[in-house]
Amino acid sequence: MLVCFEKCPFLGYLLHFCYKSIASIDNRFCTWMTIYMFKGEDELVLDDSLFLGKGSRRICYCHPQDRNKCIKIDVNERLRTTPRELKYYKRYAGKGIRFDLIAPYYGSVATNKGKGYVFGLVRDYDGQVSKSVGYYLNVCRHEQVLDGLMKGMLELKEFMIFYGIMVKTIERQNMLYQRTDFHNGRVIFIDGIGNNQFLPSANYLRFHARRVVRRKWSKFEHHLMSKYQNTSMVYERLKALGEK
Repeated sequence: MLVCFEKCPFLGYLLHFCYKSIASIDNRFCTWMTIYMFKGEDELVLDDSLFLGKGSRRICYCHPQDRNKCIKIDVNERLRTTPRELKYYKRYAGKGIRFDLIAPYYGSVATNKGKGYVFGLVRDYDGQVSKSVGYYLNVCRHEQVLDGLMKGMLELKEFMIFYGIMVKTIERQNMLYQRTDFHNGRVIFIDGIGNNQFLPSANYLRFHARRVVRRKWSKFEHHLMSKYQNTSMVYERLKALGEK
Protein backbone atom coordinates (compact mmCIF):
# COMPACT_ATOMS: atom_id res chain seq x y z
CA MET A 1 0.00 0.00 0.00
CA LEU A 2 2.88 2.33 0.86
CA VAL A 3 4.38 1.61 -2.58
CA CYS A 4 1.11 2.65 -4.23
CA PHE A 5 1.19 5.99 -2.37
CA GLU A 6 4.81 6.53 -3.40
CA LYS A 7 3.95 5.90 -7.05
CA CYS A 8 0.75 7.92 -6.88
CA PRO A 9 0.91 10.66 -4.20
CA PHE A 10 -2.43 12.02 -5.37
CA LEU A 11 -4.12 8.85 -4.09
CA GLY A 12 -2.72 9.51 -0.64
CA TYR A 13 -3.98 13.09 -0.67
CA LEU A 14 -7.40 11.89 -1.81
CA LEU A 15 -7.71 9.32 0.98
CA HIS A 16 -6.54 11.88 3.53
CA PHE A 17 -9.17 14.38 2.29
CA CYS A 18 -11.91 11.73 2.50
CA TYR A 19 -10.89 10.85 6.05
CA LYS A 20 -10.97 14.50 7.16
CA SER A 21 -14.36 15.05 5.47
CA ILE A 22 -15.90 12.03 7.19
CA ALA A 23 -14.53 13.17 10.54
CA SER A 24 -15.93 16.66 9.96
CA ILE A 25 -19.36 15.31 9.04
CA ASP A 26 -19.28 13.08 12.11
CA ASN A 27 -18.46 16.05 14.34
CA ARG A 28 -21.25 18.16 12.85
CA PHE A 29 -23.67 15.27 13.28
CA CYS A 30 -22.74 14.99 16.95
CA THR A 31 -23.19 18.75 17.37
CA TRP A 32 -26.62 18.67 15.72
CA MET A 33 -27.67 15.74 17.90
CA THR A 34 -26.51 17.57 21.02
CA ILE A 35 -28.50 20.68 20.05
CA TYR A 36 -31.57 18.56 19.30
CA MET A 37 -31.34 16.56 22.54
CA PHE A 38 -30.91 19.61 24.77
CA LYS A 39 -33.13 22.03 22.82
CA GLY A 40 -35.51 23.79 25.18
CA GLU A 41 -33.49 23.26 28.37
CA ASP A 42 -32.34 26.88 28.51
CA GLU A 43 -35.35 28.45 26.83
CA LEU A 44 -37.14 31.20 28.67
CA VAL A 45 -40.84 30.43 28.99
CA LEU A 46 -43.10 33.32 28.02
CA ASP A 47 -46.80 33.12 28.83
CA ASP A 48 -49.83 35.41 29.00
CA SER A 49 -48.97 36.55 32.52
CA LEU A 50 -45.86 38.27 31.08
CA PHE A 51 -47.58 39.80 28.05
CA LEU A 52 -47.07 43.57 27.69
CA GLY A 53 -48.36 44.41 24.24
CA LYS A 54 -48.45 43.60 20.55
CA GLY A 55 -47.73 45.77 17.53
CA SER A 56 -47.98 45.05 13.83
CA ARG A 57 -44.52 43.48 13.76
CA ARG A 58 -43.53 42.56 17.31
CA ILE A 59 -44.89 41.12 20.53
CA CYS A 60 -43.49 42.28 23.85
CA TYR A 61 -43.22 40.32 27.11
CA CYS A 62 -41.82 41.12 30.52
CA HIS A 63 -38.57 39.26 31.11
CA PRO A 64 -39.37 36.34 33.46
CA GLN A 65 -36.06 36.73 35.30
CA ASP A 66 -35.61 40.51 35.34
CA ARG A 67 -38.49 42.89 35.93
CA ASN A 68 -36.49 45.78 34.46
CA LYS A 69 -36.16 44.14 31.07
CA CYS A 70 -38.56 43.06 28.35
CA ILE A 71 -38.33 40.58 25.49
CA LYS A 72 -39.49 41.43 21.99
CA ILE A 73 -40.44 38.68 19.54
CA ASP A 74 -40.66 39.39 15.81
CA VAL A 75 -44.06 38.31 14.47
CA ASN A 76 -42.47 37.50 11.11
CA GLU A 77 -38.75 36.71 11.37
CA ARG A 78 -38.34 36.99 7.59
CA LEU A 79 -38.97 40.74 7.82
CA ARG A 80 -35.93 41.05 10.12
CA THR A 81 -37.57 43.94 11.97
CA THR A 82 -35.40 43.81 15.07
CA PRO A 83 -32.11 42.81 13.40
CA ARG A 84 -32.44 45.84 11.11
CA GLU A 85 -33.07 48.07 14.11
CA LEU A 86 -30.06 46.64 15.95
CA LYS A 87 -27.73 47.77 13.15
CA TYR A 88 -28.53 51.33 14.19
CA TYR A 89 -28.08 50.52 17.86
CA LYS A 90 -24.62 49.23 17.03
CA ARG A 91 -23.82 52.29 14.94
CA TYR A 92 -24.89 54.72 17.67
CA ALA A 93 -23.11 52.75 20.38
CA GLY A 94 -19.94 52.93 18.31
CA LYS A 95 -20.26 56.71 18.28
CA GLY A 96 -20.53 56.81 22.06
CA ILE A 97 -24.16 57.96 22.08
CA ARG A 98 -25.84 57.35 25.42
CA PHE A 99 -28.97 55.22 25.72
CA ASP A 100 -30.72 56.84 28.67
CA LEU A 101 -33.40 58.32 26.37
CA ILE A 102 -33.57 55.25 24.13
CA ALA A 103 -34.52 51.84 25.49
CA PRO A 104 -31.16 49.97 25.81
CA TYR A 105 -30.53 46.62 24.13
CA TYR A 106 -29.02 43.72 26.13
CA GLY A 107 -28.79 40.83 23.65
CA SER A 108 -30.84 37.92 22.35
CA VAL A 109 -32.30 34.90 24.13
CA ALA A 110 -34.02 31.64 23.20
CA THR A 111 -37.67 31.45 24.24
CA ASN A 112 -40.60 29.10 23.73
CA LYS A 113 -41.98 31.76 21.34
CA GLY A 114 -38.85 31.85 19.20
CA LYS A 115 -35.81 34.10 19.24
CA GLY A 116 -36.24 36.99 21.64
CA TYR A 117 -34.48 40.34 21.86
CA VAL A 118 -33.93 41.81 25.31
CA PHE A 119 -34.46 45.54 25.85
CA GLY A 120 -34.80 47.73 28.89
CA LEU A 121 -38.30 47.89 30.37
CA VAL A 122 -39.22 51.42 31.40
CA ARG A 123 -40.75 51.72 34.87
CA ASP A 124 -41.95 54.67 36.94
CA TYR A 125 -40.72 55.65 40.39
CA ASP A 126 -43.47 53.48 41.94
CA GLY A 127 -42.44 50.35 40.01
CA GLN A 128 -45.30 50.44 37.52
CA VAL A 129 -44.57 50.00 33.81
CA SER A 130 -44.42 53.48 32.29
CA LYS A 131 -47.32 54.57 30.09
CA SER A 132 -47.10 56.03 26.60
CA VAL A 133 -47.03 59.71 25.75
CA GLY A 134 -50.36 59.12 24.02
CA TYR A 135 -51.92 57.94 27.27
CA TYR A 136 -51.04 61.15 29.10
CA LEU A 137 -52.11 63.39 26.23
CA ASN A 138 -55.46 61.61 26.15
CA VAL A 139 -56.35 61.39 29.84
CA CYS A 140 -54.07 63.55 31.97
CA ARG A 141 -55.33 67.04 32.87
CA HIS A 142 -52.95 67.72 35.74
CA GLU A 143 -50.96 70.82 34.77
CA GLN A 144 -47.73 69.92 36.55
CA VAL A 145 -47.73 66.40 35.09
CA LEU A 146 -48.31 67.79 31.58
CA ASP A 147 -45.50 70.32 32.11
CA GLY A 148 -43.18 67.46 33.08
CA LEU A 149 -44.28 65.50 30.00
CA MET A 150 -43.57 68.43 27.66
CA LYS A 151 -40.20 69.01 29.28
CA GLY A 152 -39.36 65.35 28.67
CA MET A 153 -40.52 65.54 25.06
CA LEU A 154 -38.38 68.61 24.46
CA GLU A 155 -35.34 66.90 25.98
CA LEU A 156 -35.86 63.85 23.74
CA LYS A 157 -36.41 66.05 20.69
CA GLU A 158 -33.18 68.00 21.27
CA PHE A 159 -31.26 64.79 21.97
CA MET A 160 -32.45 63.12 18.74
CA ILE A 161 -31.78 66.20 16.62
CA PHE A 162 -28.32 66.86 18.08
CA TYR A 163 -27.12 63.28 17.54
CA GLY A 164 -29.10 62.70 14.35
CA ILE A 165 -30.93 59.67 15.76
CA MET A 166 -32.80 58.25 12.79
CA VAL A 167 -36.27 56.83 13.37
CA LYS A 168 -38.76 55.40 10.92
CA THR A 169 -41.63 57.34 12.44
CA ILE A 170 -42.41 59.36 15.55
CA GLU A 171 -45.67 58.38 17.21
CA ARG A 172 -47.30 58.84 20.61
CA GLN A 173 -47.21 55.10 21.25
CA ASN A 174 -43.50 54.53 20.64
CA MET A 175 -42.50 56.93 23.42
CA LEU A 176 -43.02 56.30 27.12
CA TYR A 177 -43.17 58.91 29.86
CA GLN A 178 -41.09 57.61 32.75
CA ARG A 179 -42.17 59.42 35.89
CA THR A 180 -39.26 59.91 38.27
CA ASP A 181 -41.64 61.42 40.84
CA PHE A 182 -45.22 62.65 40.73
CA HIS A 183 -44.48 65.85 38.79
CA ASN A 184 -41.30 65.08 36.87
CA GLY A 185 -40.02 62.50 34.42
CA ARG A 186 -38.39 61.87 31.08
CA VAL A 187 -39.61 60.61 27.71
CA ILE A 188 -37.94 57.48 26.36
CA PHE A 189 -38.08 56.28 22.77
CA ILE A 190 -38.77 52.53 22.71
CA ASP A 191 -39.55 51.47 19.13
CA GLY A 192 -38.76 52.31 15.53
CA ILE A 193 -35.06 53.21 15.45
CA GLY A 194 -33.93 53.14 11.81
CA ASN A 195 -34.06 54.92 8.47
CA ASN A 196 -36.89 54.38 5.97
CA GLN A 197 -35.53 56.78 3.36
CA PHE A 198 -35.29 55.40 -0.17
CA LEU A 199 -31.74 56.76 -0.35
CA PRO A 200 -30.48 56.65 3.28
CA SER A 201 -27.93 59.44 2.92
CA ALA A 202 -28.78 60.64 6.43
CA ASN A 203 -27.00 57.55 7.77
CA TYR A 204 -23.68 59.04 6.73
CA LEU A 205 -24.17 62.82 6.94
CA ARG A 206 -25.00 64.07 10.41
CA PHE A 207 -26.13 67.51 9.24
CA HIS A 208 -28.60 65.80 6.90
CA ALA A 209 -29.72 63.43 9.65
CA ARG A 210 -30.42 66.40 11.92
CA ARG A 211 -32.53 68.02 9.22
CA VAL A 212 -34.51 64.81 8.63
CA VAL A 213 -35.13 64.28 12.36
CA ARG A 214 -36.18 67.90 12.85
CA ARG A 215 -38.64 67.58 9.96
CA LYS A 216 -40.14 64.41 11.43
CA TRP A 217 -40.56 66.06 14.82
CA SER A 218 -42.23 69.06 13.19
CA LYS A 219 -44.65 66.78 11.35
CA PHE A 220 -45.37 64.91 14.58
CA GLU A 221 -46.02 68.11 16.52
CA HIS A 222 -48.39 69.47 13.88
CA HIS A 223 -50.27 66.17 13.91
CA LEU A 224 -50.67 66.38 17.69
CA MET A 225 -51.81 70.00 17.59
CA SER A 226 -54.44 69.08 15.03
CA LYS A 227 -55.62 66.16 17.15
CA TYR A 228 -55.77 68.09 20.43
CA GLN A 229 -56.87 71.48 19.12
CA ASN A 230 -60.04 71.30 21.22
CA THR A 231 -58.15 70.54 24.42
CA SER A 232 -56.57 73.88 25.26
CA MET A 233 -54.51 72.60 28.20
CA VAL A 234 -52.70 70.17 25.85
CA TYR A 235 -52.80 72.26 22.68
CA GLU A 236 -51.07 75.32 24.16
CA ARG A 237 -48.26 73.19 25.53
CA LEU A 238 -47.80 71.38 22.21
CA LYS A 239 -47.72 74.71 20.41
CA ALA A 240 -44.97 75.95 22.73
CA LEU A 241 -43.06 72.72 22.15
CA GLY A 242 -43.23 73.21 18.39
CA GLU A 243 -41.75 76.70 18.69
CA LYS A 244 -38.60 75.44 20.42
